Amino acid sequence: MADKTELLHRLTTEYLPAFLAFAIKNTNNLPEAEELAQETAFQCVLAINKTESIANFNAFVWSIAHNTYKRWYARKRHASLDDESMVFANVLIDTTPIEEEIILAEEKNAIKLELSRQSGLYRKALVCFYYEELSIAETAAKLGISVEMAKFYLQKGRQKLKEAYTMSIGEKSFNPLEFSVYMSSMDMAGVNVWNIFKRKLPGQIAHVCHDSDKSISEISTELGVSAVFIEEEVDLLMDAGVMISPARGKYRTNLHILKKNAVAELKAYFDKLNEAYVPVIQAAFKKHLSEMKTLGIFKQEVCDSRYAWLFAERIKSFDFGGHSLSSDEYPKILSCGCRGFIFAEGAKGSPWIGGRTPVALDNCTVLPTDFKLLGGYRHQNQLPNSNKAKSQALYDVYTGNAKESDTELYAELIKEGYVVKQGDELFCNVAVITPAANALFDSINTKLKEFLAPLCKDFLLKTRDMIHRTLPPQLKAYTKGYTGIWVSTYSCAYLYEALCDSGFLVIPEEGELTPVACTIVEK
Repeated sequence: MADKTELLHRLTTEYLPAFLAFAIKNTNNLPEAEELAQETAFQCVLAINKTESIANFNAFVWSIAHNTYKRWYARKRHASLDDESMVFANVLIDTTPIEEEIILAEEKNAIKLELSRQSGLYRKALVCFYYEELSIAETAAKLGISVEMAKFYLQKGRQKLKEAYTMSIGEKSFNPLEFSVYMSSMDMAGVNVWNIFKRKLPGQIAHVCHDSDKSISEISTELGVSAVFIEEEVDLLMDAGVMISPARGKYRTNLHILKKNAVAELKAYFDKLNEAYVPVIQAAFKKHLSEMKTLGIFKQEVCDSRYAWLFAERIKSFDFGGHSLSSDEYPKILSCGCRGFIFAEGAKGSPWIGGRTPVALDNCTVLPTDFKLLGGYRHQNQLPNSNKAKSQALYDVYTGNAKESDTELYAELIKEGYVVKQGDELFCNVAVITPAANALFDSINTKLKEFLAPLCKDFLLKTRDMIHRTLPPQLKAYTKGYTGIWVSTYSCAYLYEALCDSGFLVIPEEGELTPVACTIVEK
């Protein structure tokens, strides 16, 4: 049987935080909760000193806590009660009722949850003092801070704990938003933004911190994730450059996220535009197909759908009216110093949003192009910018300059579908835009511009206003660039989608390796 000194110590170390949590839950008022918690502790001390033997200390304490609350509630409500009903005895029982066990477990779990949302030294100080039962001096020594700072973090930590207790967990904790991230850059990036955001949590943190600066505790509360895990993710985002800290302890997303309703609004516009534009494209293709076949785009017989894919790639999807960008208008967001736009949408993302990594050679530029719909990003992996010899071997096949020394590369290109072998002869299976073909497309686009220009002008201005309003403050100087990147991305994706839906573009059957979207541009 524990003596009274030990029981008073247990009351102070184990139950005082639980009394406050219990009081906050029942009063929803911090000053009243503190008063009720103090009264509960006082009544417990009186009862311990008066009682000779306590068989079940937990039941003893919580009986007093609930009876103290009942008296407080009666006074609060000014209830008309007779003298007998105003007296609530601290009934002692040998075993804890299941109701009491549930309440105690809920209170403990609530405290742990709120503690998990606290960041850095606030959380560590509270854990040391209340859970590890270290003194303030021991807490300071363990955390490597002064005793005064330990007192500060304990005091502020308790205050933050009380504030957090009254905050509700955000919707994103159970209903995470969709997140699709893109990048358009002038330089090769040393940071892979797709690897950073391939897990849900970094994308959700970016959502939470996009419209305003947030602390770790605020992010934790919104996402329902312990602060200790948020801290690690924020460090990674900061290291990459896709998050900044405008003020101490506050964080802000350093890229643009277009919300789902804005994405839907843009999609509706492009659907309407393409409803009128697709018939014009089909008529232009029919008119110029025979001429295209004479320009050396392919040196072997291919079906008309291959020319249709090239046509879709080379024609205008939108008229920007001179909306071009200089290199100075590309922000340096990523920590590697790469100049480029990082942008994301709070939506699943169109399967027709593509990726392209140019490979510059002496006489041409190879453009491996990928769409999610066509199987991910294999072309940029198979013809990477880091392996120019392979792209050069592909162009050598087109020009008829195959080399004996590149036999292994040709075998690899055949296996991957970039080269076809007919008899003993090799042919390039990627469309090549010759100077003559380029001149033809310039002429075609001049005509198409007459149709597009009046449809695009007002929309471009409205989109620019939308982008400017929704950009984080540090990126508003790049409104023009972000507008251009978003419109370019969506106009291209939704035009491909409309052309496919109309039957103009034929998607290769599953397993077919034909690189329908890849091109080579001759200088």
